[in-house]
Amino acid sequence: MMDWYIEQVFAARTWKLRKEVFSPEGKLGEVMLDGDFEATHFAAYDGNDVVGVLSLISLGDNYNIHFLAVAPHVRMQGIGTALLGYARRFIGTFNGKVVLAEALLDQQHFWKKNGFDAVKQKDTTVTYSLALR
Repeated sequence: MMDWYIEQVFAARTWKLRKEVFSPEGKLGEVMLDGDFEATHFAAYDGNDVVGVLSLISLGDNYNIHFLAVAPHVRMQGIGTALLGYARRFIGTFNGKVVLAEALLDQQHFWKKNGFDAVKQKDTTVTYSLALR
């Protein structure tokens, strides 16, 4: 059983897991965002190992989730849901209104389970939205 925790981190702390999950054969630059150093990042740790990451970009009252990733060997253990909860509490402190995320179509169960609604589909990706109260 893992004993993991979440904390806010610098952008560079998220890059290794982003690359492993989203571009294992590609270059690191493929998973770096233009606004990475202005964005807010969270990491889930198991000891010293980053096992989950979530990056947020603020657009006024709206927030976009980029690169929600969980290491394959620890999926289905609640880390992604915990990262979303942590991000929602963070956004709530700034009175954010809406959270948006773009994800693959086959991930719809995860997003819907966490309260998001599908608002737009394009090929194999879906844009999800969550209104915060």
